[in-house]
Amino acid sequence: MKMTHDEYRRQLIARAKDGSIPQREVKEIAQIISEGRAGRDLYQLLYAVARAGGPAYESLVAEYLVHPEDPEVAALAVQVLTGHWRVGAKYRKHILELLGSPEWDLSDDAFMAAVSGAGEILHDGFDAELLRTLLKLAEEGRGEYDDDLVQRLAGEAIARALGASHAESMRPPEGATRAEWSQGLLRAAHDRLHDAARQP
Repeated sequence: MKMTHDEYRRQLIARAKDGSIPQREVKEIAQIISEGRAGRDLYQLLYAVARAGGPAYESLVAEYLVHPEDPEVAALAVQVLTGHWRVGAKYRKHILELLGSPEWDLSDDAFMAAVSGAGEILHDGFDAELLRTLLKLAEEGRGEYDDDLVQRLAGEAIARALGASHAESMRPPEGATRAEWSQGLLRAAHDRLHDAARQP
């Protein structure tokens, strides 16, 4: 019995997660992507290559950081490069572009991924422009209906930037309210920028 296309896509993701895609097949999938033949399967195929192929496919994944045709694919590329492979600093220009809420990112998939991704980049090394951009989002939001969410996500990314673990960056420490915690994070981020500006 022939497998349906949807079943193939589901199985591909499952096999990528459990590590059962042989490298020969990873190479074939990467070729389909680079030849522009992925069509509506691009997300699943790119996920499979990233998960099963690893950082050897960095340049292929990086091509999709800014991908107006499908913001979810851009979000995946951001997550892989910043969170999984820790090479986000190389792509800071793209991350800054996504933090500017590009018009094509209608449901904010790429933007939200870039907020978290900026926190990951800053966790690994200081970058004044990225930290300033996160601070602005944490303090002012974007002047839109979802500002509370944006400010919270930016605050969590700043916690990560200041050295917090993933778990620590998600919630205030015991005995502190979220508001107190957020204020403390913002102060610490301002101090970090101030200290960096004073250094020769």
